[in-house]
Amino acid sequence: MRVIGILGSAREDGSTKRLMQEMMNEAAQKGAQTKIYNLAKMNIGFCRGCEQCRKTGSCVQKDDMFILYEDMKAADAVVIGTPIYMGEMTGQLKTFIDRCFALKDADKNSLVPPGKKMAVLITQGAPMPDHYSKTRERIEYIFKGYGYISKGAVTAVSVHNTEELLKDESVLEEAREIGKQLI
Repeated sequence: MRVIGILGSAREDGSTKRLMQEMMNEAAQKGAQTKIYNLAKMNIGFCRGCEQCRKTGSCVQKDDMFILYEDMKAADAVVIGTPIYMGEMTGQLKTFIDRCFALKDADKNSLVPPGKKMAVLITQGAPMPDHYSKTRERIEYIFKGYGYISKGAVTAVSVHNTEELLKDESVLEEAREIGKQLI
């Protein structure tokens, strides 16, 4: 069992990464191999919209996205995490999602084997849990189109730093419970 995390935060040790680690640690305790990819540290170019991937079966850009393509196909579960920046997912995560376009063939069939599990986690400064729920819904909707099955989502609110996150034991426990569901 392999679980990968796609971290859309620019902060090296921010609250989104910490929340993802809680989820991943729980999966690891259940026997999963885990790995977190920090998109901010990877060389991933913007989608060019050229649609060559639909014709050739491969993106024309030769960058770190190929690591993610292969691991998404091989892993049993994926965790997508992002803080909310300016009311939406980060640019790093949006670029990753745009580049996932190459994971469908010319007939729009997913190249990711169906039935893989997924979870979404969001951190935000706003105190209302549903304030940016459309972001979570969009991420789940997009990955459902690739055959992923959602095992849950967690949103940490009023979080501006890791210390604030660590004070909220209920959100940490929610992340751990979702981590168990990924196995």
